[in-house]
Amino acid sequence: MGRLTAACVRTWTSGGARRSWNLAALFAGVLGAACAGVLIAAQAAPSSLNWPLILVPAAVVPLPLLVPGRAVRVGAAVVMGIWCWLASASIGMFFVPCVLLLIIAAKREDA
Repeated sequence: MGRLTAACVRTWTSGGARRSWNLAALFAGVLGAACAGVLIAAQAAPSSLNWPLILVPAAVVPLPLLVPGRAVRVGAAVVMGIWCWLASASIGMFFVPCVLLLIIAAKREDA
């Protein structure tokens, strides 16, 4: 069982109030990635896409679940906010709900 799966199981089975906002952000990120995937699949030349920029959410959104700590939550919210602004002309709009949930998780002391 992977670390992410274990974190999700801990969240759901141990009363999970501390990480519920992070888990909601993860699910919003998965939904955003699915919507972005539809746009990416429709591209005529996928090799011309900026893949490192596209893969930022896949690396940043799960971090608060894998590495607990307020600094990680704030950092993930800041990075995703900047990423949404940079990618706002294309797929960034799909991740705005994820950013909002990451901001809520970062602001909550008990998150």
